[in-house]
Amino acid sequence: MRKLIPNSLVICVFVIHFIFLMNVNSISADTKPCKSYTEEEKIEFLLKKIGNFNGSFIRNGEIHQAKDAENHLRYKLKEAKNSIFAPDPKDWTAKLFIEEIGTKSLLSGTPYKIRYTNGKEILSSVWLYEELKNIETCH
Repeated sequence: MRKLIPNSLVICVFVIHFIFLMNVNSISADTKPCKSYTEEEKIEFLLKKIGNFNGSFIRNGEIHQAKDAENHLRYKLKEAKNSIFAPDPKDWTAKLFIEEIGTKSLLSGTPYKIRYTNGKEILSSVWLYEELKNIETCH
């Protein structure tokens, strides 16, 4: 009788473990893929990410608050969409927004930078492309 108890226990643990693994696999298989966003939604997410960034935005050598940077980029985007030289407003993509609006000054050509609270600075294009990747991969 003693010999059966340990074997029964091992089998029981094995079965429970197997059931658990099956449930974990079915959960991950049943999860819905992340939502596919329109280009306009991606641009809006990027603008909001800029506005909520915990750091500052450097434009033409001057430091700006994140919310001011969001407002400035919204204004630039609105003006660009109304320009006869820009693509049709319905043709704007998040990548085009980054390339034409979010990376450099139209007047000076100076690249925009993002400054973290620890003082580290990176080009806004690097930061924006990383945020776009996060949006597109649901991170």
